[in-house]
Amino acid sequence: MELVNTEFGLFCPRRSCPHYQKMDKPICKMGTYPVISENVRRQLFWCSRGKHKFSETSFSGLWHKHGSFKEYEQAAKMLKYGMATVEIADVIEKDERTIQVWKKSISDKSRFFHTWVCCHVGLIILFLQMDELWSYVKNKSNQLWLFAAIDVPTRFMITFVLGKRTTFNAKRLVGSVYHMAQWSKNRLLRVTTDKLTAYTKALELYFQNDVRFVYLQIVKVRVKRRLKTVSKAFVHGTQKDFPDGTQNTSFIERLNLTLRDRISYLHRKTIGYCKKPDALDQTVWINLVDYNYCCFHKSLRVRLPGNPKKRFKKHYRMNTPAMKMGLTNDILYWKYLFLVPVPS
Repeated sequence: MELVNTEFGLFCPRRSCPHYQKMDKPICKMGTYPVISENVRRQLFWCSRGKHKFSETSFSGLWHKHGSFKEYEQAAKMLKYGMATVEIADVIEKDERTIQVWKKSISDKSRFFHTWVCCHVGLIILFLQMDELWSYVKNKSNQLWLFAAIDVPTRFMITFVLGKRTTFNAKRLVGSVYHMAQWSKNRLLRVTTDKLTAYTKALELYFQNDVRFVYLQIVKVRVKRRLKTVSKAFVHGTQKDFPDGTQNTSFIERLNLTLRDRISYLHRKTIGYCKKPDALDQTVWINLVDYNYCCFHKSLRVRLPGNPKKRFKKHYRMNTPAMKMGLTNDILYWKYLFLVPVPS
């Protein structure tokens, strides 16, 4: 349960401290302390420059938030399915306002962790697929689209953007992908999307000078909500640049299905629709971390050498998208994500 090629240094997480998030200031352990919510004692740290103590839970904003690690983990797992804070409060037997604070803290830590790891290590992306997912806030006239990007070989969900289906948000998505990865003209990047022309402008804006890429659009024509024809438009490159199995958007569509299945806000016919954009944003960030770091994917498993017919023996090595991307060595657990020191 460790990260590859990353080193997390301790820092002071207290915003009122003049040495807030300064890595060069000495931080040392200062014993443990008990909590009412569980029997496990928690670690105390001492900021020698600020002359104050802080808890290990301060790295995720859960300091003095009236809960145990087991309850935080249960809340995170229920929040990833888009459950209402009222329902979670009823299950965990906490106040609704407490669950709302937990949700914000967990989603913020998920965003900080994922962004810091990707930008610090630098992703190696070879096959990129992007798509938009339709949703709405309060009523269907107020549309809210979820732009998502995935690295196909590793199934790694890179990032997402919420907003209108415009060129501006397409550029935001491509820009986020560009800043999270390491690029080289020695590697060919394959990109496939739907027919939204905004992606063409966004790719040319960020990738034209620094990245050697080919781009394919999958154009789908629907009549009365039924798929009639599928055609291919090679915007950059030719058919030879896309070998068999790459001329599609199947993997990002499968990710869309996973998100719709998990998050109640994204269901097409539901009374649990999203009332606030921030609620959807927080839920998707929790899902992104769970999808990339906390769940094994059957399509990423690797067969181990040995006799496949031998009983009671492990035949596969399971992987998460982060493991295939080279970011982690093992599955990560929510408690680790709560306690790992990541600057915001």
